Amino acid sequence: MALSVPERIAQIAEHFARHDSHGYSQPNRGTGSIETVTLSDGSKTTVSSSDVDCSEMVRQCVNGALSGRLSGPITYMWTGNQDEQLRAQGFVRMAYSANKVKRGDVLWVKGHTGVALGGGKQADAHGDEYGGITGPNRGDQTGHEVEVRDLRNVWTYIYRYGSASQEPSGVVSADFTVTATLERNVRSVPSTDSGSTITGTLKPGESVRCYGFCQGGQYVWGVYTSYSGKTRYIAITTGTVVS
Repeated sequence: MALSVPERIAQIAEHFARHDSHGYSQPNRGTGSIETVTLSDGSKTTVSSSDVDCSEMVRQCVNGALSGRLSGPITYMWTGNQDEQLRAQGFVRMAYSANKVKRGDVLWVKGHTGVALGGGKQADAHGDEYGGITGPNRGDQTGHEVEVRDLRNVWTYIYRYGSASQEPSGVVSADFTVTATLERNVRSVPSTDSGSTITGTLKPGESVRCYGFCQGGQYVWGVYTSYSGKTRYIAITTGTVVS
């Protein structure tokens, strides 16, 4: 099953953070050849094989995640115009709170930005090997110029793609993966009643990463964001939610 846009953003951010060819530089950000990134569902996207600063990393994550869906990619972004650029692409802004953060959210505070990875982690580009911004040496010289680190509760806003920003009621936050052993229906609402539309199926061996669960009739439903940015539900067990 295709990855959701937020999951694609998170995986591209992890690529930047875990490959030492990407260091921090403001003057040299985004200047390089193109490299291909293969995501966990086998799909491919491209990024610049260059150094980045915080907003350039986020720009490339968003462009890569929305590849084929944008009328035109974001060509220039910094923290001063990021709100305008992201909202134009279908992101919704909300006030930051640590308990609202989900994997694939873009995080913003004046002068800095990054990507939430779930599990209390974030990826961000935050300084060159000397603690500055020029990045005179290409690549990550210290392993900490662009990195995965603990979520820092300094942010002002969360930007979340599409209707995933509209949190369904009664959802208990959790981060887990559902892997089908038999074919399972994916639904538009957490119900098997006539008002629920089957939007797809999860084939045996396929997985989705859920950001929460909720009660719906006799089932407990995993809640996740589809590639189209829609909230989707998959039954994970019978019984009652205990939060």
